[in-house]
Amino acid sequence: MLKGAGDDLRRVRRFVRGVSDPGSWARETAVQALKAGLAAVLAWIVAADLLSLPQPYLAPWVAFAVVRPTVYWSVLTGMRQVGAVVLGVAAASLAVWLMPGKELALAVCVPVAFLVSQWHRLDDQGLYVPFTALFLVAVDSVNGPSVLFRLLETGLGAAIGMGVNLLVAPPLRVRAVGARVRRDGGATAQLLRDMASGLRGERDGSGADSWSAHALRLDGRSVETRSAMRRARDGLRLNLRRPAYRDAVDRFAAVFDLNWRLAQAVRTLADVLDDGDRDAMSDRSFDPDFNEECAAALDAAADAYERRLDELLPDGGGDGADGLDRDWSERLDALEHRADRAGADRAVAEAQAALMVAVRRLFQELSR
Repeated sequence: MLKGAGDDLRRVRRFVRGVSDPGSWARETAVQALKAGLAAVLAWIVAADLLSLPQPYLAPWVAFAVVRPTVYWSVLTGMRQVGAVVLGVAAASLAVWLMPGKELALAVCVPVAFLVSQWHRLDDQGLYVPFTALFLVAVDSVNGPSVLFRLLETGLGAAIGMGVNLLVAPPLRVRAVGARVRRDGGATAQLLRDMASGLRGERDGSGADSWSAHALRLDGRSVETRSAMRRARDGLRLNLRRPAYRDAVDRFAAVFDLNWRLAQAVRTLADVLDDGDRDAMSDRSFDPDFNEECAAALDAAADAYERRLDELLPDGGGDGADGLDRDWSERLDALEHRADRAGADRAVAEAQAALMVAVRRLFQELSR
């Protein structure tokens, strides 16, 4: 329990520190919280002070609920919220009209409204169908003026919430995605360098995770980044800031594709190295010259990878992959030359051949 509380406090501290970082998730979330408060206040002022609606509680509630992480999501939520309230009003009105007494009306409208709320087009706003129906029947508000007031408040709140989200610092998650793809690429390049160090015997493997375990963690990061990329693309839909960020998102998508392909190639390479350590190479090692050539190839791949990242990312300015085809061809030729000298040791020759195939795939993915 104490450990869990400590973890929560560390997360709070990270969030507070992240608020000062432009483009971070914490900063975007804090801005959205302020906008939700602004939308609720504006909806209350318009409904209560300007329109003098009686007990206009739905207006600020809907305005608050409609301020979502993207403009597009806000529009969808607003439309779904209005639809859910209309369906709830309809269910309550029909139940009161058909059933004598509040209890029977509730017994009819709540199950019906609950079933209607499962309609997939309402998504997470379906809950408001039974909520609206139950509330209207319970407080005896199913009459002409009250129903019209509730519908007006809902439409007003949705319009104000969507307007605030659209016009006041429209939410974007673009910079956070850029940081993610840069981090993922850097982690993959570093793993390649670590593998090179391991082949040179510069890494103590005792107690350390396998290369495959490291590569699997990269896969997990890629899945998270894919979700962030999808949110960034959604964030551009209907967003007034779309023209300024569309090219950046396209670049980030290209980097993500590169990262994903390289992560799969590196995972294959890691599996080959781990299999060699466990099985065929359990009591012997690769030829030292072969190890050095292979390590040099992995270092060259890491260098080329980082140049590609610099080329593709908006803040980069690297030379890209110029000359990569020639470089990896020379590296593989040197590696094959060393492999041919493996002698009659079949296990070593097969392990080296598998490693060369993995390295060749790595360079091929880099040169695409």
